Amino acid sequence: MLKELNAENVVGAIKNVALPAIGFSGSGALMTQIPDKNKKIIKGGLIATSMLLGALTQGSDKEIKPVTQILIGATVNQAFSLAKDVFKDKLALTADSDITDELMAGALGLACPDGSCQRANEQYYDAVYGDTYNGSFTPALNYPESYDTVYQEEVVMDEDSSFI
Repeated sequence: MLKELNAENVVGAIKNVALPAIGFSGSGALMTQIPDKNKKIIKGGLIATSMLLGALTQGSDKEIKPVTQILIGATVNQAFSLAKDVFKDKLALTADSDITDELMAGALGLACPDGSCQRANEQYYDAVYGDTYNGSFTPALNYPESYDTVYQEEVVMDEDSSFI
């Protein structure tokens, strides 16, 4: 059931998005300081610790506490990142890949690990527009020659014409 829109609901919605985002980005920032050889084990530990702390801080309260929301964001980020690390080699897409492999790779962000999708888009842009890709797919705004083109029809009026 939809509630009436008021300041309290808006603030609550902002908290529900911002707090997990803080946990998500904060855990990502923390992982930049971990050596590559230890990242998988640290991610697993961070997932377990975040879930345990989330359960302990939440208790039996019906409303999700801010600390729990931050820990949820950290858990989601690290679980996703760990799954991506684990399946990176197992989901290497080839011409023989089936739909399940493609969907799993896409869901984990592994569909174009080498950037081949972006290069394909750039090649398409070059072929269609005859121009070098410059980072944006808004051709109407990317062609300077269109700025210099004046689209004006010549108006010819005789003596009997009027604007009324």
